[in-house]
Amino acid sequence: MKLNQKLAVTTAGVALGLTAMKANPASAAVITVDFTITDVTQNAAYGGPPLTIEQPLSGFYSFDDASTPVIVPPPSLNLSLFPLTDFNFNFLGRQFSLADISGYGGTATDLFISGSQRESATVETNFSIFAIPRPGFDEPRFDATAIRGPFVYSISGKPQLSQRTTTPVPEPTAIGGWLLAGLFSIALKKKAASKKQ
Repeated sequence: MKLNQKLAVTTAGVALGLTAMKANPASAAVITVDFTITDVTQNAAYGGPPLTIEQPLSGFYSFDDASTPVIVPPPSLNLSLFPLTDFNFNFLGRQFSLADISGYGGTATDLFISGSQRESATVETNFSIFAIPRPGFDEPRFDATAIRGPFVYSISGKPQLSQRTTTPVPEPTAIGGWLLAGLFSIALKKKAASKKQ
């Protein structure tokens, strides 16, 4: 096979692979969203001393938009969220991670979770973030309870979400297109080498 014929066949193979990719674009992604908590207020039962809270509170979470969404009950809410793949939040000197949270999950614009850490009978930290800025939902809010010895603190604030990154994850069909093009090219090279021998 002449050089120009090999080039033509290889180009056709690559075009075939790219066509497969275009027909099935890589749409799955791991999305990271930053969140901040502003307008933080606190009240202490039994007159405890004020807690030191650095404002704004901040953290982030990630989710894979190709995962199976979690339906939030009741069905009338018509709300589905993705389970989180990562979570980070520093609150009252406690570092909350994915292992410390429960609840449902989030999207790029919604978050509905709670977190808890209990260190002893007299030290416990809990919070919930409800950020669903859509009609039919209460305004986004942050609620927390901190137990410090004999004092119980009620803390509240307003969460805001901001999408930071999107990391593309190739779809299997896109990967298959590239592999097909590569294998086709290798097969042609082997065929040409065997003809020369």
